[in-house]
Amino acid sequence: MNHYYTQTNDRLEHDLSQFKCFVAGREYTFQTDSGVFSKKGLDFGTRLLLEAIISEKEETVLDLGCGYGPIGIILQDQWQKDVTMVDINRRALEIARINAKLNKVKASIIESDGFASVSGIYSLIVTNPPIRSGKKTYYGWFDQARNHLSNDGKLVLVMRKDQGAKSAITYLTSLYASVTLVSRKAGYFIISCQNALTI
Repeated sequence: MNHYYTQTNDRLEHDLSQFKCFVAGREYTFQTDSGVFSKKGLDFGTRLLLEAIISEKEETVLDLGCGYGPIGIILQDQWQKDVTMVDINRRALEIARINAKLNKVKASIIESDGFASVSGIYSLIVTNPPIRSGKKTYYGWFDQARNHLSNDGKLVLVMRKDQGAKSAITYLTSLYASVTLVSRKAGYFIISCQNALTI
């Protein structure tokens, strides 16, 4: 069975749907399809992550594992800053491009297996990591993010306690001098990491 963080999901039978949601006082419309994460609506973890950072205005943003695009699209609309969105799932990327147009935002949306096709430096890397892909994948993201953060940049992510958030925090402290639990609600942890240790 394929999980959503894979290239092969573009072969699945389509099951298109659309939903609306409100974040920070604005309405957004998103199209979804089979083979993408949280196709029925904005998931709780993503909403909690957005609420934790929406008051900030980072200059350059990388939405890592963007799926159909809610994080990158909402941040670009709210902040009007440079946003890059990447994913390995081609179907998700197609829908993310549609959703960018639906919500009248401009973002760079590219196919990338993690950081494989990423060359930029960002003040914020944000992710709701693909837990089902396994630690090797998303722990690799935590490590590689250090190569793509500005000097004062940060990596912000959401993880559930029952999916290994506490052990992830322990691992992150081996990579970053500052690892902060920004928010915690209903078993979801929002974790912010800054000041990468020597690579």
